[in-house]
Amino acid sequence: MMSGNLTPAQMFDHELNPVKGWPSPYAVDKVAVPANPSAAAPAGSLMYLDSNGKFALGASDTSVAIFAIQGQNDFDANADVGNITGGIQSGLVALGAYELETTEYVTTDAYVPNTQLVAASGDDLGKVKANAGNTYAANVVGVVSDGALTNDHNKSVLRFWPCYLPRTGVSGA
Repeated sequence: MMSGNLTPAQMFDHELNPVKGWPSPYAVDKVAVPANPSAAAPAGSLMYLDSNGKFALGASDTSVAIFAIQGQNDFDANADVGNITGGIQSGLVALGAYELETTEYVTTDAYVPNTQLVAASGDDLGKVKANAGNTYAANVVGVVSDGALTNDHNKSVLRFWPCYLPRTGVSGA
């Protein structure tokens, strides 16, 4: 008997929950391989397509946000020892009309309705956070709808509408 290499989290520890707008035959989703197979990209993470068409964690200044449906090391996205499948993730693209909940956000920020969301960095890479600056100084990836809530699994989630407003560096009025 072979022992496996993957130790997936409980399926409710890291989540992306579509509240409205998905599944739909008109949904805008994307499937790709991870740019960094050893990076931890749990379900609900903020990702983007890099120049090689692979999922990278976080966001660039002009990238369209993609929110991971399953984690990079979940068994429906990655294969363990002895399996011949895996290595592909899927995500919901922030160009679709959805309302989402994610566990992957910076919990120390305040999230009132209409707060803009941007990509976090450093130890919080792959999470969203409240935009504390100029609207056009960062790539806006979402707008808070109902804010931070506790879901049915007693996990803290952020409810928001994804959007695409790329960084321009130009001040808005």
